[in-house]
Amino acid sequence: MDMDAKLLLGTRLRKFRKENGYSQNHIANILGVERSTYTYYETGKTVPVIFDLMRLADLYSVSLDDLLGFHADSSDPLAFGDPRQPVKTTVRRKERYLSEAVQDLSAEERQLLAYYRSAKPAERRQIFEYLRLSRRKEHRRSEE
Repeated sequence: MDMDAKLLLGTRLRKFRKENGYSQNHIANILGVERSTYTYYETGKTVPVIFDLMRLADLYSVSLDDLLGFHADSSDPLAFGDPRQPVKTTVRRKERYLSEAVQDLSAEERQLLAYYRSAKPAERRQIFEYLRLSRRKEHRRSEE
């Protein structure tokens, strides 16, 4: 992603965050990143991974296209330009693997992952414990 696109994305992230009354720290906690990392997103120094962009779009109740500015009205000064042009992306190996691993998830499964990622460590442990116990009960029932 070129520098202009990063800066425009950062501006959009800041705009949506402020419109919704959130602090940078709050958004960083939701994403599970340091506040300084989130600040880099808003200043265009780095770009969030696709899963974090999806979570932000869900949080702000906008489409991913709207979050990124691809469907912005031509009068929108934050628009990225012609949405019909192909988007150049650089995908790191880890992100490519994760993308391939989850591309067949349903919307409900993606939402579950988003909730998990926004949970505190203690809540994550509770989620796993609940699932483990549920699976164990189901397994016992099937053996009877």
